[in-house]
Amino acid sequence: ALMCDLRFAAEGAKLTTAFARRGLVAEHGISWMLPRLVGPARALDLLLSGRVVLAEEAHALGLVNRVSAPEKLLDETLDYARELVVSCSPASMATMKRQLYADLQRALPDALAEADRLMFESFAAPDFVEGVRSFLEHRDPRFAPLGV
Repeated sequence: ALMCDLRFAAEGAKLTTAFARRGLVAEHGISWMLPRLVGPARALDLLLSGRVVLAEEAHALGLVNRVSAPEKLLDETLDYARELVVSCSPASMATMKRQLYADLQRALPDALAEADRLMFESFAAPDFVEGVRSFLEHRDPRFAPLGV
């Protein structure tokens, strides 16, 4: 789940990195992703101890974005996704996702230069026109899907 862009959990859900308790090492990229989500010290705490973390602590640590009552988790997660579909440009979201992951490896001046370049490109994109128009007309935007 750490490889997902966003993570939602039910109240009381239990998460663990039990590798050390089983004589294993951090697998499948967790040693790369976990410190990027929670910082090196917290990542080491979780990896070395293999302790169980409840969803509420996972939220406080930054492992999950939201915690919901178990019976509301699916509905609230789908509501979040629907809000993205209705209100956000797919092209903008895709670009921001690429930016974020690329910027993890960039120096700040390079990230700023790339952000400026992408911003100027976005001013000429149809989604910018539609985003402004929908704001001025007090309506939901009608962004084109990706690839169209």
